[in-house]
Amino acid sequence: MTVEESLRPRGLSAPQDFEDTNVLKHPGNHPLERYQTRMGRVRYAMRCYLTRFTDNQSYKLYEWQSSHRSTYRDIFFACTSLLASHTFYVLCLPIPAFIGQLDLVRDMVYVLGYSIYVSGFLKDYWCLPRPRSPPLHRITLSAYTALEYGAPSSHSANATAVTFLLLWNIWCSATLSWVTKSFCYILALFYYFTLVVGRIYCGMHGLLDIISGAIIGILCFAARIAIKHLLKDFRLGDHLWFPFVSISWGLLLLFKHVKPVEECPCFQDSVAFIGVVSGFECSGWLIEVMKITSDEGMGIEKGFQYFIYRLVVGIACVAVWKYCVSEPLVYNILLKVLQFPDDRPEKIAEHAASNEEEECPLYIGEPKIDIIGRFFIYAGIPFVVLVVCPPMFSLLHITSN
Repeated sequence: MTVEESLRPRGLSAPQDFEDTNVLKHPGNHPLERYQTRMGRVRYAMRCYLTRFTDNQSYKLYEWQSSHRSTYRDIFFACTSLLASHTFYVLCLPIPAFIGQLDLVRDMVYVLGYSIYVSGFLKDYWCLPRPRSPPLHRITLSAYTALEYGAPSSHSANATAVTFLLLWNIWCSATLSWVTKSFCYILALFYYFTLVVGRIYCGMHGLLDIISGAIIGILCFAARIAIKHLLKDFRLGDHLWFPFVSISWGLLLLFKHVKPVEECPCFQDSVAFIGVVSGFECSGWLIEVMKITSDEGMGIEKGFQYFIYRLVVGIACVAVWKYCVSEPLVYNILLKVLQFPDDRPEKIAEHAASNEEEECPLYIGEPKIDIIGRFFIYAGIPFVVLVVCPPMFSLLHITSN
């Protein structure tokens, strides 16, 4: 259900009045035999154990949702859910880089990339359903998210990792006054609880989804802080092998990703974020090797006006790459230069055949060329931010020099 549909006048019916005739259209809701025959023994045992927390959650969540719904809250939580979408991060994550905060961007890229990957991996591994609709009303501006499995919640994983990172940086800041720190703490916590509570309010997740996602976010944050401390003296530019290892590691994670039982689109977000991680690493390596200035002239010494100029130019460059240049460039290189086999027609035919069925189709997968293509398309975003934007700012005289 889209937010527009959810805003119609409604009278709350009793749970027994609902009959979910479309339950098999959503992944994770089929009889146990479908999963038992397609999962290993340990994987299936884990799924059976976890379904004890998901089988009877829908009506309790429905009662909570029904008692709190209003038109204003529907609009508010539907819109704020976009604050954890991959499109939001693609456009907003580069912003700190435009004022010289590359270290913060680097940390956020890592915690977001791996929290998305781990939560997506476990979604496809466990194959657990979302809370059922009906009885719950699904309130979302992104209909494809309803086609994903439920636990863990990637929104919860993202929000937890980002919030802990923000709180950590606020705590460690030596320049902020206690008043400013307190205000920033409140904003970070408001962001967190808005996203997490919103996933339950919108009928998209249950408690198991939220809690497991939060655990993943905490672990990704802790791992990033620990690795950052251990590798504080590591210089990318001293190692010519680094970009090859980074790209190989990213593609290995994607091609060794667990295969879900049914089709689930969350893997596409994993491809995008792992691509961003690898692109950031390779761009950082290139900056050190070529002695390219990446953050000089990105401060705000000339005032807020120059930051706005850089913001407009920088986001425009990212948008041009993402939505205009990247796809034809990357696919032409893969198909015409590297002669990579195009397996898209076969997959398109399989998807077309499966879409004729009433039920959620079994896993077919994405074409390999699309996985590699999407990986490099998103890897190009940090390259644009770190390597292309600084000389563009200098050319337009919107640096701090």
